[in-house]
Amino acid sequence: MCNTTELSLGLRNVRVTVPTAVRRGDPVHLFCEYELEDNERLYSIKWYKGKREFYRYTPQVHPSVQVFSTVSGIDVERSLSNESHVVMKAVETNYAGKYSCEVSADAPSFHTIIVSGDMEVIEPPIEQPSVTGVQARYRPGDILRANCTSHNSKPAANLTWTINDVPIPAQYVKLYRPIRDTFTGLETSIAGVNFMVAHDHFVKGKLKLKCSASIHQLYHETIEQLVPEDRPRILATGVSASGHSISLYQGTVHESEQTDQSDAYLTVNGYKADKSSPLASSSGSLQIDSYVKVCWVTFYICIICTVMVYSIRYLMVT
Repeated sequence: MCNTTELSLGLRNVRVTVPTAVRRGDPVHLFCEYELEDNERLYSIKWYKGKREFYRYTPQVHPSVQVFSTVSGIDVERSLSNESHVVMKAVETNYAGKYSCEVSADAPSFHTIIVSGDMEVIEPPIEQPSVTGVQARYRPGDILRANCTSHNSKPAANLTWTINDVPIPAQYVKLYRPIRDTFTGLETSIAGVNFMVAHDHFVKGKLKLKCSASIHQLYHETIEQLVPEDRPRILATGVSASGHSISLYQGTVHESEQTDQSDAYLTVNGYKADKSSPLASSSGSLQIDSYVKVCWVTFYICIICTVMVYSIRYLMVT
């Protein structure tokens, strides 16, 4: 994208083309085009950054090209520059600003026109944006809160959030003021998101969350996260005719959430039943009943043995 301005005052169709934004380190091409009246000829073309002249083309002077890099701080590729085209070598961030082309006709009119355009030099982030605060799983009704951060760029990157490639409404997004590094001049941008997760957000059981960072048309990076739905799950237990325990799973049970079969209990919508409930303690009650029965049998056997011993002793004495 470029700035293009056109004027017609004595000189016909004077146009200047300056890139709106360029990457730091890239070469830059500036164009200043014009048309002279039939009775006029070119006297000079001068390029300025701000108020400082850095390039001049004068066809009646030898050499016709003059460069003033020591004054302006701009490095011009002299061999590639001419009356309508100026090439700047690898640009730095201090190259940003207003560029003006001054076209002057020779005698007798000496018509002069100055046309300007603004240029911004960007320094994109080295790393892609990062997202923090997203949980491993969500259910409809949960609140999703997260931050997206794009580090160290000039200017600060523009951040946008989408769900399933649909932009999140502005009322659910908070844009923070960029944080500027006073030493490097680079800026960090942060955008937060806060919304209630709905059932429609899950496509095939997953929610696609994206954060995109962009600077003009020169930089664009996106980070994407697929967040699974935390579905309700039920674990029911019973005993088969052979005496073996049976476990029936409904929904999704994850490896980290698998239940030990020796300690099975009912789980409904993620909430575990109290182990002190009759359902959870039924196996324990059976074990206590068996123990009591054994104790009573042992007691009766002891009584019978005692009676037999005393009877034998009595018979021996008599």
